[in-house]
Amino acid sequence: MSTEIPIVAYKCKKCGRVHYPFHDRCLSCKSREFEKIKPQGNAKLLTFTAIYNLPWGFDQRFLLIGVAEFENKVKAMGQIKAKSIDELKLGMTVLPSWEPVRKTAGEDVYGLKFAPLE
Repeated sequence: MSTEIPIVAYKCKKCGRVHYPFHDRCLSCKSREFEKIKPQGNAKLLTFTAIYNLPWGFDQRFLLIGVAEFENKVKAMGQIKAKSIDELKLGMTVLPSWEPVRKTAGEDVYGLKFAPLE
């Protein structure tokens, strides 16, 4: 499990809106000047769902995914490490990590995972 989250978001230098993934122009003010920022701290769960009809290659019966907002306003989607959707609630604090999310051709594929803290 890694503490460094290797994704980059972009903050508009004119209005401060945070974009992830990259957009050519700011969605608010149309500026083209951005500064790169990294997600920081824990995150707040904004929305979540369970996927029961997974594509071939997944060993789980279902997959919990969600969108969370980091302390510096970066929003990102990732898998949620919980046994049931009943363990989750909107607004709860989740701990982000960068770790394997599945195997493809015998190799680990890394992605964002969230672990509930409450």
